[in-house]
Amino acid sequence: MNTLTALIRSEATLLTRNPTAVFMALLFPTALLLLQGLVIPGTDETFGGDDPAFADLRAIDLFIPIALTVALGSVTLTNFPSAIGGYREKGVLRRLATTPVGPQRILIAQVVISSLSLLLGGAIAVISAMLLLNAQAPRSVLLVVGIFLLAAVQMLSLGSLIAARAANAQRANGIGMLIFFACLLTAGVWTPGPTMPEALRLISGFTPLGAASQSLTAAWYGQPMTVVPIIVMVAWTVPLLILAVRTFRWR
Repeated sequence: MNTLTALIRSEATLLTRNPTAVFMALLFPTALLLLQGLVIPGTDETFGGDDPAFADLRAIDLFIPIALTVALGSVTLTNFPSAIGGYREKGVLRRLATTPVGPQRILIAQVVISSLSLLLGGAIAVISAMLLLNAQAPRSVLLVVGIFLLAAVQMLSLGSLIAARAANAQRANGIGMLIFFACLLTAGVWTPGPTMPEALRLISGFTPLGAASQSLTAAWYGQPMTVVPIIVMVAWTVPLLILAVRTFRWR
């Protein structure tokens, strides 16, 4: 346990020395949210429309649960795979396999740091929205937290699959960024909530961050919610995690 604790502290220190990683983990979701709320005109106006579930919400309100999904993706699809790919490229994983420390502990340390990072990044985004954008508090805190944790496990599984095969940090970052920006589309960053075309909204609900975004939005504002997004996230998590474990390579 002392070895694992030391590794976690070491990984945390390395993270703080990487400004890009810190920005992506802690500040990017908040920066994107504040850009939408403070710079883009019209986002502070009541949404209205025919859907009573969204009629009393402002446009910026729809972005707050989405910001949580951005925090999920920015950590699990960029920082986490890049770190593991970098260790593989430098031979760190291979060398640790010959020591009592073992390479598994560094993977656990990375998962712990990534989990703490996305939790902190999400918290900063939510607190900033409440203080600067007059955002509503979630109607069901426990439900939002539960969905967020499930989504975190799902996205860590996806990031683990990238980390399992990427030969180096550059390749891991490239693959992760491609998937990340695709996920931003399905999460609703470009066309949130009811502004998304019905066909795209339906398709997005079967994608990892799309399901997370839709279920977080419903839980946040106390809207009717089905179990479909939860089933979708579980259905993504299990095979992704199995593939990551079976295909992981240390060299």
